[in-house]
Amino acid sequence: MATMKDVARVAGVSFTTVSHVVNGTRVVAPETRTRVEAAIKELGYTPNVVARGLRKGETKTVGVIGTTSDDPYFSEVLHGVQERGWGDGYSVFISYSDYSDACCTVDEAACTWEDQCEREIDYIAEFGQRSIQGLILNSLLPDAELSETLSRATIPCILFQRFVTGPSWDNFVCDDFQGASDAMAHLLSLGHRRVALVEGFGFDTHSVKYRKKAWKASLEAAGLSADETYVRDGRYSPDVAYEETKSLLSLPNRPTAILYYSDTMALAGIRAAFDLGLSVPRDVSIIGYDSLKGDRFSVPRLTSVNQQSVRIGQDMMERLMERIANPGIEAIVRSYPQNLEIRESTARAPDRI
Repeated sequence: MATMKDVARVAGVSFTTVSHVVNGTRVVAPETRTRVEAAIKELGYTPNVVARGLRKGETKTVGVIGTTSDDPYFSEVLHGVQERGWGDGYSVFISYSDYSDACCTVDEAACTWEDQCEREIDYIAEFGQRSIQGLILNSLLPDAELSETLSRATIPCILFQRFVTGPSWDNFVCDDFQGASDAMAHLLSLGHRRVALVEGFGFDTHSVKYRKKAWKASLEAAGLSADETYVRDGRYSPDVAYEETKSLLSLPNRPTAILYYSDTMALAGIRAAFDLGLSVPRDVSIIGYDSLKGDRFSVPRLTSVNQQSVRIGQDMMERLMERIANPGIEAIVRSYPQNLEIRESTARAPDRI
């Protein structure tokens, strides 16, 4: 591999002159610059940007820790992070805690994913030791452990979709109460009175918890009962959501509409209805959450809550760069409104059921 010294030898100039050309630290005579650039091209020399960054005290690298690589919603958020970072020359390193529905429980006291939590803590510590300048975290840690871990972090942090606040990190969340309320208002306006909910895991500080609160508040405001018989835990798993949907649609007074915590579960729900000989939306209306690109190609096209995934990713990266430049800035909590994308999977409630 060619070095800067090799370039200097071929160009017939000093090592210092090559450094000035490569790093732009001093004006170099045009004819000298031309010789150096020709030597760089001939030798295929590539500057060591990591070493250069370490010398300057900045590596232009940030880390992202997600729950699982299987989450298509967070993949869209990540796209926004990378897109904004690349615009300022930042590289993004990604690790996952490897959440799976098999290790999930809705009982915080009985948390059974010790390996995933330990892996997340190790990643945070490792990023701090690898010259990573900042971190965006989509965390699986219980509240107290998450707060303690972030308080010990040595690099600027952004916490995604959690209301665990602190003086040295920012919180970026979605307004899930508003998003789920809009979804429920749509279903109620179509005459649905038995609306089921297929939820997914979250601690009380996860913004997703407000989706169930909105489901309950919307039904009660309409003078209806928020019957827990119509609530199922889909664990963000298509397989689990498929079975839970079949169970809901086999009830004597089956729901005429179902709101899901994710699009992947909602799409599994459409398949479950089909396998039971039911039609979506004639027999049951279905609403997902995330408004993924693939929703426009399902049959029927999926009505879903849009969470502005790419924009949130871009804004988190923007804020992280601000924190890297000014580590002492005041912490903020930024909440994003959501909008309902109405497509083909919702319709008026059946007249008789």
